[in-house]
Amino acid sequence: MNLKAAVDKIRNDRQHGAGQLTREALELIEQTTLYDSSDNIDAFQALMSSLLSELALCRPTMISITNAINQYRNKLQQQLSLSPDLPALRQIAAKLARDCINELETSRQQVIENGASLVYSEMTIMTCSYSSIVIACLLQAWRLGKSFNLLAAQSQPSPHHPAYGELLVRELAQQGISGQAFPDRNIESLIKGADLILLGADTVLADGSLINGYPSLKMARAAFDSAKNLPVYVLCETLKFTTQKIPVSEEGFDTVPAAYLTGIITERR
Repeated sequence: MNLKAAVDKIRNDRQHGAGQLTREALELIEQTTLYDSSDNIDAFQALMSSLLSELALCRPTMISITNAINQYRNKLQQQLSLSPDLPALRQIAAKLARDCINELETSRQQVIENGASLVYSEMTIMTCSYSSIVIACLLQAWRLGKSFNLLAAQSQPSPHHPAYGELLVRELAQQGISGQAFPDRNIESLIKGADLILLGADTVLADGSLINGYPSLKMARAAFDSAKNLPVYVLCETLKFTTQKIPVSEEGFDTVPAAYLTGIITERR
């Protein structure tokens, strides 16, 4: 397995969101433990330490990757002294990775259910960027019999980026849910017809502000300034919370002040 190429794939992925890439990082750890060819515990520990460090730093604006890796690292560290031999350590390391994946999925499913409770039939919902958890929330609401209108900003920060909103609409259309993607410049004119804004998250900072894909700031600000003070909810797991200061260095990401957000829906509601 080419670990450098696998980490670079996550580092350079500009299509998938933080939740998907966090899962991919944990799956890479699991696969590494299963197919490791180290001949002693020290070599295995060195390999894992290097991999975990690379993954933790590969996407600084997606704090859930860093948090998940650090949680895994702490669990693995607690087990090192308890493992009598290398095969046992490999099995433990793989199980810990799978446990982290399962915990992530459990939290994600609870966010989806909590988010779906915000949706009512005949609503017009607006969103932007690409968020797998927003997609899953809308699918859940639809399966519960809630019909709604969906408007998604095109979400193309520059010509060399994909139009993320179009990707979101296309993915939902494959599940039988129709929606309309519209040019980013039309956010202010169309937002007056919306009832609810749903956003995903890459990171939630200590002050409650949000790092998410463009044009989240423009949409949240327009909702805040609208005559009906349109509600803006963020859907994300608590794994995306941080107390660190994170500069938005990646092109295509916005920082949205907490004042523009109505609430953050997590697995804890």
